[in-house]
Amino acid sequence: MTLSIPQRGRGASRALAATRGQIPTTADGPIPVPAALSGIHLPADHYMHRGAPTEWWWNIGTLTCGDRVFGFEINAAAFRDRNFAFSQIMLSDVANQKHYQRTTSYIPPAGVDFDTWAQADPTRDWHVGLGRIDSQLSTIDVVTGGSGYDDKTTTVVVSGGGGSQAIAYPIVVGGVVTAIQLTNPGRGYTSPPTITIAGKGAGATAKAVHSYVTMDAAWGDPTQNIAIVALLNDQATGTQALFDLMLSQQGSPFIVWGVGVGPVKPAASGPPLATNNFYYSLTNLKAAGTITLDGEVHAVTGVTWMDHEYGFFGTAATPTKWLLQDAQLDNGWTLSNFCVLPGTVSPPEGQPSASFVTLRDATGQMYVHPSTMTPTVKWVSPHSGIEYFLEYEVKIGDFGDLTFKSLLPDQEFVLNPGSVYEGVAGVTGRFQGKAVSGTGWIEQAI
Repeated sequence: MTLSIPQRGRGASRALAATRGQIPTTADGPIPVPAALSGIHLPADHYMHRGAPTEWWWNIGTLTCGDRVFGFEINAAAFRDRNFAFSQIMLSDVANQKHYQRTTSYIPPAGVDFDTWAQADPTRDWHVGLGRIDSQLSTIDVVTGGSGYDDKTTTVVVSGGGGSQAIAYPIVVGGVVTAIQLTNPGRGYTSPPTITIAGKGAGATAKAVHSYVTMDAAWGDPTQNIAIVALLNDQATGTQALFDLMLSQQGSPFIVWGVGVGPVKPAASGPPLATNNFYYSLTNLKAAGTITLDGEVHAVTGVTWMDHEYGFFGTAATPTKWLLQDAQLDNGWTLSNFCVLPGTVSPPEGQPSASFVTLRDATGQMYVHPSTMTPTVKWVSPHSGIEYFLEYEVKIGDFGDLTFKSLLPDQEFVLNPGSVYEGVAGVTGRFQGKAVSGTGWIEQAI
Protein backbone atom coordinates (compact mmCIF):
# COMPACT_ATOMS: atom_id res chain seq x y z
CA MET A 1 0.00 0.00 0.00
CA THR A 2 1.31 3.44 -0.94
CA LEU A 3 0.13 6.34 1.20
CA SER A 4 -0.56 9.73 -0.30
CA ILE A 5 0.01 12.07 2.63
CA PRO A 6 -2.65 14.81 2.54
CA GLN A 7 -1.49 18.34 3.16
CA ARG A 8 -3.38 20.49 5.59
CA GLY A 9 -6.22 21.99 3.67
CA ARG A 10 -6.29 25.58 4.93
CA GLY A 11 -9.99 25.22 4.29
CA ALA A 12 -11.51 24.10 1.04
CA SER A 13 -12.51 26.75 -1.48
CA ARG A 14 -16.21 26.28 -0.75
CA ALA A 15 -15.58 26.89 2.94
CA LEU A 16 -13.76 30.12 2.13
CA ALA A 17 -16.53 31.29 -0.14
CA ALA A 18 -19.15 30.54 2.48
CA THR A 19 -17.20 32.37 5.17
CA ARG A 20 -16.70 35.41 2.99
CA GLY A 21 -20.43 35.51 2.46
CA GLN A 22 -21.05 35.77 6.20
CA ILE A 23 -18.67 38.69 6.88
CA PRO A 24 -18.87 42.09 5.15
CA THR A 25 -15.72 43.70 3.73
CA THR A 26 -14.90 47.13 2.38
CA ALA A 27 -12.11 48.62 0.31
CA ASP A 28 -11.14 50.97 3.17
CA GLY A 29 -9.58 48.41 5.47
CA PRO A 30 -10.06 45.15 7.34
CA ILE A 31 -13.47 44.62 8.90
CA PRO A 32 -13.58 43.73 12.63
CA VAL A 33 -15.40 40.47 13.36
CA PRO A 34 -17.39 40.33 16.63
CA ALA A 35 -16.06 37.67 19.00
CA ALA A 36 -19.62 36.42 19.44
CA LEU A 37 -19.52 35.01 15.90
CA SER A 38 -16.70 32.60 16.74
CA GLY A 39 -17.52 28.92 16.44
CA ILE A 40 -14.40 27.99 18.47
CA HIS A 41 -14.76 27.39 22.22
CA LEU A 42 -11.64 26.96 24.33
CA PRO A 43 -10.36 25.06 26.20
CA ALA A 44 -12.73 22.28 25.03
CA ASP A 45 -11.95 22.68 21.31
CA HIS A 46 -8.21 22.38 21.93
CA TYR A 47 -8.84 18.69 22.62
CA MET A 48 -9.39 15.92 20.06
CA HIS A 49 -12.82 15.67 18.38
CA ARG A 50 -13.64 11.98 18.09
CA GLY A 51 -16.22 12.43 15.34
CA ALA A 52 -13.90 14.40 13.06
CA PRO A 53 -12.73 12.75 9.82
CA THR A 54 -9.43 14.62 10.14
CA GLU A 55 -7.60 16.54 12.87
CA TRP A 56 -4.16 17.99 13.46
CA TRP A 57 -2.02 20.26 15.63
CA TRP A 58 0.69 22.04 13.61
CA ASN A 59 3.58 23.97 15.21
CA ILE A 60 5.70 26.31 13.08
CA GLY A 61 7.88 29.34 13.57
CA THR A 62 11.23 30.95 14.25
CA LEU A 63 13.53 30.14 17.19
CA THR A 64 16.85 31.81 17.95
CA CYS A 65 19.99 30.93 19.88
CA GLY A 66 21.97 34.15 20.06
CA ASP A 67 22.51 35.13 16.43
CA ARG A 68 21.62 31.63 15.21
CA VAL A 69 18.16 31.38 13.55
CA PHE A 70 16.17 28.16 13.24
CA GLY A 71 12.88 27.60 11.47
CA PHE A 72 10.92 24.55 12.58
CA GLU A 73 7.76 22.54 12.08
CA ILE A 74 6.33 19.86 14.37
CA ASN A 75 3.04 18.38 13.23
CA ALA A 76 0.83 15.48 14.28
CA ALA A 77 -2.23 14.61 12.16
CA ALA A 78 -4.84 11.86 11.94
CA PHE A 79 -6.94 11.12 8.86
CA ARG A 80 -9.53 8.72 10.22
CA ASP A 81 -11.47 8.84 6.95
CA ARG A 82 -8.37 7.65 5.03
CA ASN A 83 -7.25 5.19 7.72
CA PHE A 84 -3.81 6.54 8.66
CA ALA A 85 -2.04 9.21 10.67
CA PHE A 86 1.24 11.00 10.04
CA SER A 87 3.78 13.33 11.61
CA GLN A 88 5.95 15.90 9.88
CA ILE A 89 9.02 17.41 11.52
CA MET A 90 11.49 19.82 9.96
CA LEU A 91 14.36 22.09 10.96
CA SER A 92 15.87 24.90 8.90
CA ASP A 93 19.35 25.93 10.06
CA VAL A 94 19.50 29.37 8.47
CA ALA A 95 23.15 30.18 9.28
CA ASN A 96 24.37 27.00 7.61
CA GLN A 97 21.65 27.00 4.92
CA LYS A 98 20.68 23.42 5.79
CA HIS A 99 17.23 21.88 5.90
CA TYR A 100 16.25 18.64 7.63
CA GLN A 101 12.85 16.94 7.27
CA ARG A 102 10.91 13.73 7.76
CA THR A 103 7.33 12.55 7.21
CA THR A 104 6.31 9.39 9.12
CA SER A 105 3.06 7.49 8.59
CA TYR A 106 1.22 5.42 11.23
CA ILE A 107 -1.25 2.67 10.35
CA PRO A 108 -4.06 1.42 12.62
CA PRO A 109 -4.64 -0.56 14.70
CA ALA A 110 -1.05 -1.10 15.90
CA GLY A 111 0.55 2.12 14.67
CA VAL A 112 -2.20 4.48 15.81
CA ASP A 113 -5.51 4.24 17.67
CA PHE A 114 -7.78 7.01 16.38
CA ASP A 115 -9.69 7.14 19.68
CA THR A 116 -6.66 7.51 21.96
CA TRP A 117 -3.78 9.09 20.00
CA ALA A 118 -4.87 12.45 21.40
CA GLN A 119 -6.87 13.28 24.52
CA ALA A 120 -10.58 13.92 23.87
CA ASP A 121 -11.73 14.51 27.46
CA PRO A 122 -11.39 18.22 28.43
CA THR A 123 -11.46 17.28 32.14
CA ARG A 124 -8.11 15.49 31.73
CA ASP A 125 -4.61 16.69 30.89
CA TRP A 126 -4.22 17.54 27.21
CA HIS A 127 -2.08 15.18 25.08
CA VAL A 128 -1.23 14.58 21.44
CA GLY A 129 1.26 11.94 20.33
CA LEU A 130 2.48 9.82 17.41
CA GLY A 131 5.34 7.35 17.65
CA ARG A 132 6.92 6.08 20.86
CA ILE A 133 9.78 7.62 22.80
CA ASP A 134 10.62 4.27 24.42
CA SER A 135 10.82 2.06 21.31
CA GLN A 136 13.30 2.86 18.55
CA LEU A 137 11.33 1.64 15.54
CA SER A 138 9.00 4.24 14.06
CA THR A 139 9.47 3.73 10.34
CA ILE A 140 11.74 1.95 7.84
CA ASP A 141 13.74 3.69 5.09
CA VAL A 142 14.83 1.96 1.91
CA VAL A 143 18.57 2.59 1.42
CA THR A 144 18.99 0.76 -1.90
CA GLY A 145 16.10 -0.60 -3.96
CA GLY A 146 17.91 -3.48 -5.63
CA SER A 147 16.44 -5.22 -8.66
CA GLY A 148 14.54 -8.33 -9.70
CA TYR A 149 12.01 -8.31 -6.85
CA ASP A 150 8.28 -9.03 -7.12
CA ASP A 151 5.39 -8.11 -4.87
CA LYS A 152 4.35 -11.73 -4.21
CA THR A 153 7.51 -13.31 -2.80
CA THR A 154 9.42 -10.35 -1.35
CA THR A 155 9.36 -10.14 2.46
CA VAL A 156 10.70 -7.82 5.15
CA VAL A 157 12.15 -9.28 8.36
CA VAL A 158 12.70 -7.16 11.48
CA SER A 159 15.19 -8.70 13.93
CA GLY A 160 17.26 -7.74 16.95
CA GLY A 161 17.09 -4.45 18.81
CA GLY A 162 15.60 -6.07 21.91
CA GLY A 163 11.99 -5.76 20.70
CA SER A 164 9.34 -7.91 19.08
CA GLN A 165 6.09 -8.05 17.09
CA ALA A 166 7.02 -5.60 14.31
CA ILE A 167 5.41 -6.30 10.93
CA ALA A 168 6.40 -4.62 7.66
CA TYR A 169 5.59 -5.08 3.97
CA PRO A 170 7.59 -4.06 0.89
CA ILE A 171 6.30 -1.93 -1.96
CA VAL A 172 7.81 -3.18 -5.22
CA VAL A 173 7.65 -1.22 -8.49
CA GLY A 174 9.32 -2.54 -11.63
CA GLY A 175 11.38 -5.03 -9.65
CA VAL A 176 12.71 -2.33 -7.30
CA VAL A 177 11.80 -2.05 -3.60
CA THR A 178 10.68 1.58 -3.50
CA ALA A 179 9.30 1.75 0.04
CA ILE A 180 8.51 -0.32 3.12
CA GLN A 181 5.23 0.05 4.97
CA LEU A 182 5.53 -0.57 8.72
CA THR A 183 2.04 -1.70 9.72
CA ASN A 184 3.00 -2.73 13.27
CA PRO A 185 5.95 -0.98 14.98
CA GLY A 186 6.03 -3.66 17.68
CA ARG A 187 7.40 -2.77 21.08
CA GLY A 188 10.47 -2.77 23.27
CA TYR A 189 13.11 -1.89 20.68
CA THR A 190 15.88 -0.43 22.85
CA SER A 191 18.11 -0.02 19.80
CA PRO A 192 17.36 0.12 16.06
CA PRO A 193 16.58 -3.40 14.81
CA THR A 194 18.09 -4.95 11.69
CA ILE A 195 15.94 -4.89 8.54
CA THR A 196 16.36 -7.70 6.01
CA ILE A 197 14.69 -7.77 2.58
CA ALA A 198 14.35 -11.28 1.18
CA GLY A 199 12.99 -12.59 -2.11
CA LYS A 200 13.88 -13.41 -5.71
CA GLY A 201 15.73 -10.16 -6.28
CA ALA A 202 19.04 -8.86 -4.98
CA GLY A 203 20.65 -5.71 -3.62
CA ALA A 204 17.81 -4.16 -1.61
CA THR A 205 18.73 -2.80 1.82
CA ALA A 206 16.82 -0.83 4.45
CA LYS A 207 17.26 0.67 7.90
CA ALA A 208 15.10 1.25 10.97
CA VAL A 209 14.40 4.87 11.94
CA HIS A 210 13.26 6.38 15.23
CA SER A 211 10.97 9.44 15.18
CA TYR A 212 8.14 10.70 17.38
CA VAL A 213 6.06 13.73 18.39
CA THR A 214 4.51 14.38 21.82
CA MET A 215 2.57 17.43 23.01
CA ASP A 216 1.33 17.75 26.61
CA ALA A 217 -0.27 20.39 28.84
CA ALA A 218 -2.07 20.43 32.16
CA TRP A 219 -5.86 20.36 32.42
CA GLY A 220 -7.60 23.73 32.83
CA ASP A 221 -5.85 25.87 30.23
CA PRO A 222 -3.91 23.69 27.77
CA THR A 223 -2.73 26.76 25.85
CA GLN A 224 -0.25 27.35 28.69
CA ASN A 225 2.98 25.46 29.41
CA ILE A 226 2.66 23.16 26.40
CA ALA A 227 5.56 20.71 26.54
CA ILE A 228 6.60 19.53 23.06
CA VAL A 229 9.21 16.83 22.58
CA ALA A 230 9.95 15.57 19.07
CA LEU A 231 12.73 13.58 17.42
CA LEU A 232 13.63 14.30 13.80
CA ASN A 233 15.78 11.86 11.84
CA ASP A 234 16.47 13.54 8.51
CA GLN A 235 15.32 11.44 5.55
CA ALA A 236 18.25 12.39 3.33
CA THR A 237 21.23 12.40 5.72
CA GLY A 238 20.16 10.65 8.93
CA THR A 239 21.05 13.79 10.91
CA GLN A 240 19.12 13.86 14.20
CA ALA A 241 17.45 16.85 15.81
CA LEU A 242 15.73 16.57 19.20
CA PHE A 243 13.26 19.32 20.14
CA ASP A 244 12.43 19.95 23.81
CA LEU A 245 10.23 23.06 23.96
CA MET A 246 7.83 24.78 26.36
CA LEU A 247 5.18 27.06 24.81
CA SER A 248 2.65 29.44 26.42
CA GLN A 249 0.09 31.51 24.53
CA GLN A 250 0.02 35.24 25.30
CA GLY A 251 -3.46 36.71 24.78
CA SER A 252 -6.46 35.37 22.92
CA PRO A 253 -6.45 32.85 20.04
CA PHE A 254 -6.39 33.70 16.34
CA ILE A 255 -9.78 32.73 14.87
CA VAL A 256 -9.25 31.97 11.19
CA TRP A 257 -11.75 33.73 8.86
CA GLY A 258 -12.87 35.60 12.00
CA VAL A 259 -15.40 32.88 12.83
CA GLY A 260 -13.29 29.71 12.83
CA VAL A 261 -15.85 27.62 10.95
CA GLY A 262 -16.18 27.16 7.20
CA PRO A 263 -19.08 25.14 5.77
CA VAL A 264 -17.76 22.72 3.14
CA LYS A 265 -20.74 20.41 2.58
CA PRO A 266 -24.49 21.10 2.94
CA ALA A 267 -25.53 21.04 6.59
CA ALA A 268 -28.21 18.47 5.81
CA SER A 269 -25.61 15.97 4.56
CA GLY A 270 -24.22 15.12 8.00
CA PRO A 271 -23.20 16.30 11.49
CA PRO A 272 -21.13 19.51 11.86
CA LEU A 273 -17.78 17.72 12.21
CA ALA A 274 -18.42 15.87 8.92
CA THR A 275 -19.55 18.93 6.95
CA ASN A 276 -17.50 21.86 8.31
CA ASN A 277 -13.86 22.90 8.49
CA PHE A 278 -12.93 24.20 11.98
CA TYR A 279 -9.74 26.23 12.25
CA TYR A 280 -8.01 28.43 14.84
CA SER A 281 -4.42 29.19 15.80
CA LEU A 282 -2.29 30.19 18.76
CA THR A 283 -0.11 32.84 17.12
CA ASN A 284 1.64 34.34 20.13
CA LEU A 285 3.24 31.34 21.82
CA LYS A 286 6.17 32.37 23.98
CA ALA A 287 8.68 29.58 23.47
CA ALA A 288 11.82 28.41 25.26
CA GLY A 289 13.78 25.17 25.35
CA THR A 290 16.48 23.33 23.45
CA ILE A 291 17.22 21.94 20.02
CA THR A 292 19.87 19.24 20.01
CA LEU A 293 21.20 19.11 16.46
CA ASP A 294 23.56 16.26 15.63
CA GLY A 295 24.67 16.13 19.29
CA GLU A 296 25.08 19.89 19.84
CA VAL A 297 22.62 21.53 22.25
CA HIS A 298 21.20 24.96 21.37
CA ALA A 299 19.17 26.89 23.98
CA VAL A 300 16.44 28.60 21.95
CA THR A 301 13.72 31.19 22.48
CA GLY A 302 11.11 32.82 20.29
CA VAL A 303 7.44 33.46 19.61
CA THR A 304 5.90 30.58 17.68
CA TRP A 305 2.59 29.56 16.07
CA MET A 306 0.28 26.54 16.44
CA ASP A 307 -2.58 25.71 14.06
CA HIS A 308 -5.40 23.40 15.12
CA GLU A 309 -7.72 22.18 12.35
CA TYR A 310 -10.40 19.52 12.45
CA GLY A 311 -13.49 18.41 10.56
CA PHE A 312 -13.96 17.74 6.86
CA PHE A 313 -11.07 18.47 4.44
CA GLY A 314 -12.14 17.04 1.12
CA THR A 315 -11.08 13.65 -0.16
CA ALA A 316 -7.92 11.87 -1.24
CA ALA A 317 -9.17 12.00 -4.84
CA THR A 318 -9.60 15.79 -4.77
CA PRO A 319 -6.82 17.28 -2.60
CA THR A 320 -6.75 21.01 -2.01
CA LYS A 321 -3.82 23.00 -3.45
CA TRP A 322 -2.97 26.32 -1.87
CA LEU A 323 -0.47 29.13 -1.21
CA LEU A 324 -0.16 30.69 2.24
CA GLN A 325 1.85 33.31 4.10
CA ASP A 326 1.76 33.78 7.90
CA ALA A 327 3.29 36.80 9.67
CA GLN A 328 4.03 37.88 13.23
CA LEU A 329 4.73 41.62 12.94
CA ASP A 330 6.69 43.80 15.34
CA ASN A 331 3.67 46.10 15.81
CA GLY A 332 1.72 43.31 17.56
CA TRP A 333 -0.41 42.24 14.57
CA THR A 334 -0.50 38.67 13.23
CA LEU A 335 -1.99 37.61 9.93
CA SER A 336 -2.61 34.59 7.75
CA ASN A 337 -3.07 35.12 4.02
CA PHE A 338 -3.96 32.39 1.53
CA CYS A 339 -5.52 31.43 -1.75
CA VAL A 340 -6.83 28.09 -2.97
CA LEU A 341 -5.51 27.14 -6.39
CA PRO A 342 -7.71 25.90 -9.23
CA GLY A 343 -6.64 22.27 -9.64
CA THR A 344 -2.86 22.03 -9.87
CA VAL A 345 -2.32 25.27 -11.78
CA SER A 346 0.41 27.47 -10.31
CA PRO A 347 -0.17 31.23 -10.14
CA PRO A 348 1.62 33.38 -12.72
CA GLU A 349 5.02 34.65 -11.58
CA GLY A 350 5.11 38.41 -11.06
CA GLN A 351 1.35 38.84 -11.32
CA PRO A 352 -1.10 39.34 -8.43
CA SER A 353 -3.60 36.61 -7.59
CA ALA A 354 -6.71 37.11 -5.48
CA SER A 355 -6.33 35.92 -1.89
CA PHE A 356 -7.95 36.40 1.50
CA VAL A 357 -6.43 37.46 4.81
CA THR A 358 -7.35 36.98 8.47
CA LEU A 359 -5.73 39.41 10.93
CA ARG A 360 -5.47 39.84 14.70
CA ASP A 361 -4.41 43.12 16.30
CA ALA A 362 -2.46 43.53 19.54
CA THR A 363 -5.68 43.61 21.61
CA GLY A 364 -7.00 40.35 20.17
CA GLN A 365 -9.59 41.83 17.80
CA MET A 366 -10.03 39.69 14.67
CA TYR A 367 -10.39 41.12 11.15
CA VAL A 368 -10.87 39.80 7.62
CA HIS A 369 -10.28 41.35 4.21
CA PRO A 370 -9.68 40.48 0.54
CA SER A 371 -6.04 40.72 -0.51
CA THR A 372 -3.67 39.89 -3.33
CA MET A 373 -0.44 37.89 -3.39
CA THR A 374 2.23 38.23 -6.06
CA PRO A 375 4.82 35.41 -6.23
CA THR A 376 8.35 36.12 -7.41
CA VAL A 377 11.82 34.50 -7.43
CA LYS A 378 11.13 30.99 -8.71
CA TRP A 379 13.09 28.05 -7.30
CA VAL A 380 13.11 24.53 -8.78
CA SER A 381 13.50 21.70 -6.27
CA PRO A 382 16.42 19.37 -7.09
CA HIS A 383 14.53 16.61 -5.23
CA SER A 384 11.09 16.68 -6.87
CA GLY A 385 11.51 18.99 -9.87
CA ILE A 386 8.59 21.12 -8.61
CA GLU A 387 8.76 24.90 -9.06
CA TYR A 388 8.16 26.99 -5.93
CA PHE A 389 8.42 30.71 -5.17
CA LEU A 390 10.81 32.19 -2.61
CA GLU A 391 9.19 35.64 -2.32
CA TYR A 392 5.63 36.98 -2.13
CA GLU A 393 4.22 40.49 -2.05
CA VAL A 394 0.96 40.61 -0.08
CA LYS A 395 -1.28 43.68 -0.46
CA ILE A 396 -4.24 44.24 1.87
CA GLY A 397 -6.02 47.12 0.11
CA ASP A 398 -4.37 50.37 1.17
CA PHE A 399 -3.88 48.96 4.69
CA GLY A 400 -0.78 46.84 4.23
CA ASP A 401 1.93 46.03 1.70
CA LEU A 402 4.26 43.24 2.90
CA THR A 403 7.08 41.25 1.33
CA PHE A 404 7.76 37.68 2.48
CA LYS A 405 11.21 36.26 1.73
CA SER A 406 12.23 32.67 2.39
CA LEU A 407 15.32 32.52 4.62
CA LEU A 408 16.77 29.62 2.62
CA PRO A 409 15.65 28.14 -0.70
CA ASP A 410 15.39 24.42 0.04
CA GLN A 411 12.59 23.95 2.59
CA GLU A 412 10.60 21.22 0.88
CA PHE A 413 8.93 18.18 2.41
CA VAL A 414 9.74 15.58 -0.22
CA LEU A 415 6.76 13.23 -0.65
CA ASN A 416 5.69 10.82 -3.36
CA PRO A 417 3.28 12.06 -4.48
CA GLY A 418 2.43 15.52 -3.12
CA SER A 419 5.65 17.29 -2.12
CA VAL A 420 5.04 20.59 -0.36
CA TYR A 421 7.11 23.65 0.55
CA GLU A 422 6.95 24.77 4.20
CA GLY A 423 9.53 27.32 5.20
CA VAL A 424 10.62 30.02 7.60
CA ALA A 425 10.63 33.55 6.15
CA GLY A 426 11.31 37.16 6.99
CA VAL A 427 8.69 39.89 6.54
CA THR A 428 9.18 43.60 5.78
CA GLY A 429 6.96 46.36 4.42
CA ARG A 430 4.39 48.91 5.45
CA PHE A 431 1.32 48.42 7.61
CA GLN A 432 -1.15 51.14 8.64
CA GLY A 433 1.17 53.63 6.95
CA LYS A 434 4.24 52.65 9.02
CA ALA A 435 7.31 50.53 8.36
CA VAL A 436 7.12 47.05 9.92
CA SER A 437 9.10 43.84 10.01
CA GLY A 438 8.64 40.44 11.54
CA THR A 439 8.90 36.68 11.30
CA GLY A 440 6.99 34.77 8.68
CA TRP A 441 6.14 31.43 7.14
CA ILE A 442 5.57 30.40 3.52
CA GLU A 443 3.58 27.33 2.47
CA GLN A 444 3.10 26.08 -1.08
CA ALA A 445 1.20 23.02 -2.25
CA ILE A 446 1.32 23.44 -6.01
